[in-house]
Amino acid sequence: MFSQKFLAVLTLALMVPEQALGRERWLERDGKAVLLHPRRFGQENPAIIQKLSGLCEGSVCGNLAGAAISTLLAASPACAQQDHADKIIDAAQQFDATTKAAMIAAAVEFRKAEKNTPPDFSTNPPTPRNSVFCDKAPKNKELNGLVQAQDPANGDVFFDPDTKKSVLRGQQANTFPFGSNGAAAAPAAPAANNADTATATQASGTDATATACAPDVTVTVTAAAAAATDAAPAAAGGIGDFGSCTVPQIEFGVGFDNRKETSFRPKDLQSFNHGSAQAIGIITQFICDTLTNKCKADQTAKDTCKRAQAAAAAQPPKTGADADAFNAVFGIQTNFKNVQAIDDQGRAVGAAADAGNVAVATPATNAAAAAGAIGDFGSCTVPQIEFGVGFDNRKETSFRPKDLQSFNHGSAQAIGIITQFICDTLTNKCKADQTAKDTCKRAQAAAAAQPPKTGADADAFNAVFGIQTNFKNVQAIDDQGRAVGAAGAAAAASTVAAAPAANTAAPAPATGNNNAAGGLGNFGKCTVPQIEFATGFDNRKETSFRPVDRASFPHDSAQNGGIITQFICDTLTNSCGADQTAKDTCQKARAAFDAATPAKSGAQADAFNAVFGKTTNFKAVAVIDNQGKVVA
Repeated sequence: MFSQKFLAVLTLALMVPEQALGRERWLERDGKAVLLHPRRFGQENPAIIQKLSGLCEGSVCGNLAGAAISTLLAASPACAQQDHADKIIDAAQQFDATTKAAMIAAAVEFRKAEKNTPPDFSTNPPTPRNSVFCDKAPKNKELNGLVQAQDPANGDVFFDPDTKKSVLRGQQANTFPFGSNGAAAAPAAPAANNADTATATQASGTDATATACAPDVTVTVTAAAAAATDAAPAAAGGIGDFGSCTVPQIEFGVGFDNRKETSFRPKDLQSFNHGSAQAIGIITQFICDTLTNKCKADQTAKDTCKRAQAAAAAQPPKTGADADAFNAVFGIQTNFKNVQAIDDQGRAVGAAADAGNVAVATPATNAAAAAGAIGDFGSCTVPQIEFGVGFDNRKETSFRPKDLQSFNHGSAQAIGIITQFICDTLTNKCKADQTAKDTCKRAQAAAAAQPPKTGADADAFNAVFGIQTNFKNVQAIDDQGRAVGAAGAAAAASTVAAAPAANTAAPAPATGNNNAAGGLGNFGKCTVPQIEFATGFDNRKETSFRPVDRASFPHDSAQNGGIITQFICDTLTNSCGADQTAKDTCQKARAAFDAATPAKSGAQADAFNAVFGKTTNFKAVAVIDNQGKVVA
């Protein structure tokens, strides 16, 4: 029958009058119940990242895949994901056609991946939130019009990683895709295969109701907000095809190129590589010229640019309204009119100054690395060093920081001077965290381990920060303009490009009357114009032109030297305060440049310089294409 043990247990059970229940406790925060929300990890860590890691040989794709994850996290800057997609496309250029195409396709897919965005726990129940959009055009045209997907269960609330707060759609520009003005919404993310994940249901043809986790969390979102679109911003506007460049846009603020005063510059310096200017006409003219000279834009795009140029010119000069008017023609709404105009003494000018409104826009810092393994660089950008000839008018190759606003140091032949300054600046000025400082020390050691005074030093330093450069292919030059090292020995018997030969006329000092050579004119506060020609300018593999004195003529390099000559002559009027004789001399020099042959050769620089009484020998510099090959 039954054992004694069983009978004892049965007796005790019959003696208990009713079941005893423990008290249930809810998790709570600030007196409110906390509902647990499952993480959408399938979207935060999409399959494309794993796919990307195996697309190319070596460590390139693995490094890109590893760095991709942090750009999808909630705290990452709004443009981190797009910037990383651009890096993938940039890196693809070094591989064969098949690998390149696969990497570009991966970049496109990655750009459309959903970011991980937390609910707003300050509400009860917590409110699901979208991620804000990047507020600039991408570098590469393959990414034009692409934005990250959003959770289909979300409504009109966004998480801003800069403020760590919620914003409603329409409260700020980045709650709409770049260039859309709110006319189009981001694509909805595919529903995760998880029973606990929010699912959307269609309601009455116009609204969709989403239920997440429990019936007491209901969000209504319009069908338009959930509609998918990959259309480029310009597609609906009839503004034209901008070829290899992005849709033009101009920004206005203080601090550009270390200026105290407010000035203008192109938003996308990759497509429109021009320094800042107080007169917007310099920037608009350069952008419109670049559409023809570089971008290969169609006629509609060029005509749109001319209309934008006229619209900017019709506004009060040297005010943010100029930039707003230009951008509006391209369908881009900006609000630079509210940025206080500042003079070169740092004083507010105009009506807004009288009203005491001195709100000033400053260039955005690059904190994209904050969530990654390299640290948070505080108010400064991620460190990067460049290597080339011509820095600070040097004949020899030297190093300098890429971002002189964050790391303001002149060039040096010994990279250790630059790396030490950068690492010190992270502590003394930038207020970087310890991880960033430790990363800088590793980068410093990596640079020191390379052959001294070569581009490999800069490449090693930059690589520690996840930045791929190719300065090792830039020929090292001594202070006599001679190639040095292994490549230098070969250069004596080959046509590999070396540094420009020494000029027999040094740039004149930046004083009022530079008419010493006779009949040239008075160049005002600028030096006598001169152009140089070589490889390595602005990290280029190919030979290009640029002004020798970039303090007087602040313009980066260009393969089409006509861009440089036009800029120099425009600057004599717009900035230097040159007299008519100097302006006429510049026009003659432009004509001499255009008449010299062959095109894109040092002979054109020699012809330009000769009009100003300067003898140079850039015709002896071999012409190099963008693959680093000598052009016959």
